[in-house]
Amino acid sequence: MHRRHLMKSALAASTLSLGGPAMAALPDRTPKDPFLRAFFFAFPLYELARIEQERTEALDGKPGRLNTISSRARLMDHTSRQVTAPNNDTIYSSIFLELSGGPVELSVPSSTDRYFSLAFMHAFTDVFAYVGTRASRGQGGRNWVVGPQWKGAAPEGVKLIRSPSNDVWALMRTLVDGPDDLAAALAFQSGLTLSVAPDRAPPRGFQAAAGDVNDPVVFLSLVNEVIARSPGGGAQFPRVAQFAAQGIGATGLPSGDVLARWRETIPGALEILRETFRFRDYAVDGWSYQPPGIGDFGVNDELRAAVALGGIAALGEEEAMYFHANFDGDGAPLMGSTPYRWRVPPGGVPVDAFWSLTMYEVTPEGRYFFTENPIGRYAIGDRTPGLIKNPDGGFEILLQRERPSGDMAANWLPSPAGRMRLALRAYLPRREIRDRSWRVPALIRRTGV
Repeated sequence: MHRRHLMKSALAASTLSLGGPAMAALPDRTPKDPFLRAFFFAFPLYELARIEQERTEALDGKPGRLNTISSRARLMDHTSRQVTAPNNDTIYSSIFLELSGGPVELSVPSSTDRYFSLAFMHAFTDVFAYVGTRASRGQGGRNWVVGPQWKGAAPEGVKLIRSPSNDVWALMRTLVDGPDDLAAALAFQSGLTLSVAPDRAPPRGFQAAAGDVNDPVVFLSLVNEVIARSPGGGAQFPRVAQFAAQGIGATGLPSGDVLARWRETIPGALEILRETFRFRDYAVDGWSYQPPGIGDFGVNDELRAAVALGGIAALGEEEAMYFHANFDGDGAPLMGSTPYRWRVPPGGVPVDAFWSLTMYEVTPEGRYFFTENPIGRYAIGDRTPGLIKNPDGGFEILLQRERPSGDMAANWLPSPAGRMRLALRAYLPRREIRDRSWRVPALIRRTGV
């Protein structure tokens, strides 16, 4: 049985006001170095195109699998090692659209009791449109996705979705209530279909190939091709001219001196982005809170680039919010050898869709994967059956390596042998999460276990 996902206050975006000194807004850190600013501006273009090439093989001008739906038909488990920090809540359908040849029609299934969201990201990685539980009240239907230069009107009964760029990544998440629900979720997912006019030109593959991002020739060639693929584009495209002196938007390569500056800039810029993505300025009780603006970044180029590097395709706050813990409430690193408890307050996490707490092992390379365990459990949330709860609805999750004794084994989230990381995902977060007045409970070390 699926919960009916109430709309309530989550249907409207809120104006964020971060409460308390520990959650104060970040200071303005716009770098003075024009090459660093240019890299932050351009890197999301590069990274989305890199992933697009990897997933579609649309190279040497060939269409590859552009304008084709690619769906994941299983829930991830400890053997899933392709993507760092996977989730065990949803299955995915991914589409890389190329819109220069005209509209692409997406027919989206409808549901009022299963959470889903189809998010559309333009070339700079901001989400510019949604279809799904929140955005269209569970109604899918026919949608025409068109690029910035397309002129015309959609047929009656078809929603027009206008993209600021000709390159678009559309990603649909479909909630699965555990392994027994997978077949029904797949049946719903199969309702997503794509069609184009029979006389439409084939989609354009890329000429410039992604490679070593530290090579400025590789970086600039791909960035500038992405820019050229969307003439008259919206969103951040009008700002391209601000970085002309750094070779952004050029039709050829810049001078040797400019390339040398790029070689000096890129490695340090990537390290800044890695540090930015750790969100240390937003840490409370061991949990890192995301800063405002994710998914709709405006002119915050550093944040956009950091998310492109560490968590590309993140949804906007009205759709989902994410919290991460690498430390306990006392600031000690989380270790699988230490037992913890996490107290879920009465009423649970304030969401209008669902929430989950996911356990990861940390690899020596700093990546995050599910850890193998005897009960095949990688997350606990509001949909987990059989949890032992208090009369007021609150309950404790036990995070430890060994199975707890007695009835509380029902509330066990198995830990890895070494370093661990936790992720709390909140879908359709209510206002108290979005304005940061609700605090994620701290992890507490258990003794006498």
